[in-house]
Amino acid sequence: MYFPGLWTAKQIVLDLRRVFGSKPSEPVFVITHHKVATVLIRKVMMEVSEKIGWRYSSTMGVATNIPSKTDLLHVIHGTVSDSFFQSRNKGVRIIRDPRDVIVSGYLYHQRCSEKWCVNSDFSDPSRPFPQVPWPLVGADLAAKEEFVSRLDGLSYQEKISSLSKAEGLIFEMDGFAKITIDEMIRWKDNDYVLTIKMEDLVEDYDSVFEKIFRWMGIGEEDIDNCLKIAITHDMNRMGEDLIASNPHISTGELRKWKDFFSPEVEEAYQKRFGEAHKELGYG
Repeated sequence: MYFPGLWTAKQIVLDLRRVFGSKPSEPVFVITHHKVATVLIRKVMMEVSEKIGWRYSSTMGVATNIPSKTDLLHVIHGTVSDSFFQSRNKGVRIIRDPRDVIVSGYLYHQRCSEKWCVNSDFSDPSRPFPQVPWPLVGADLAAKEEFVSRLDGLSYQEKISSLSKAEGLIFEMDGFAKITIDEMIRWKDNDYVLTIKMEDLVEDYDSVFEKIFRWMGIGEEDIDNCLKIAITHDMNRMGEDLIASNPHISTGELRKWKDFFSPEVEEAYQKRFGEAHKELGYG
């Protein structure tokens, strides 16, 4: 029989973990970006937080601070305010070669079902989500209008699917990929934020996740259990059928840009982003 208001066994365990577990001395954050390990990090960090009794929260839009009653904040699209930049909160950010961000977005946006991507109703002049994606919700109206104007009254998906490969890649680098790349290069390294390349995370999965967990302040007694959780989401350990069924994985290959960047696309990238990949540590 269920009695409303009484704690469940699971709630009791979680509350005890919050009191006696490896709660961080200060709240921490993890930053991802669209097509930069977002789904992986969300799944792992939500399960890890539940396991060790941390309070997890996330934001799709611009992060201005870490909310109260939060031990771990996931900034899903990597967009933060100037005050967040200047804070001394400890965190982790995940980056990716911007050229692969473009290719991954180009492939994903032709088949995904995300509301902003399939929306074709632009009747609201204030341009709220889903007329624009979440990272632009806090932008000024001019930035929103610029994003919408490039769609020619079509959904983002309809527009990108109507273009040739080269045109579609260039459209993507002027679209959502631009938001991601601008945010990635906006960050400046500091002693409080651990920067992890998505490529390193995928290729040296266990040791990189262990590094992330330790940086966040997860206690030694919890590390092994947290790694066991992370391992269940490792693409390298998944079968081909499982990978094929995951809508967020386009090809299973992490580095794709050399196969997609024609001289025309390469020139367009250089014109828009210059040496952005080198700024982020990519050759």
